[in-house]
Amino acid sequence: MSDLDDNCLFCKIIKGEIPSYKLFENDDVYAFLDISHVNPGHTLLVPKKHIVNLFDYSQE
Repeated sequence: MSDLDDNCLFCKIIKGEIPSYKLFENDDVYAFLDISHVNPGHTLLVPKKHIVNLFDYSQE
């Protein structure tokens, strides 16, 4: 997981440094429940490669 940033909240969740309720994980993404959700079951899906902007992420 060398593509992760040590100062990023989402990267810390992916690395297991911050607890989360994981719903799905594969080589590319990590899905977990939002702790401050408005609606029950609200899920966050984040890439396992640290990016600053969504448009920086590869379409592949």
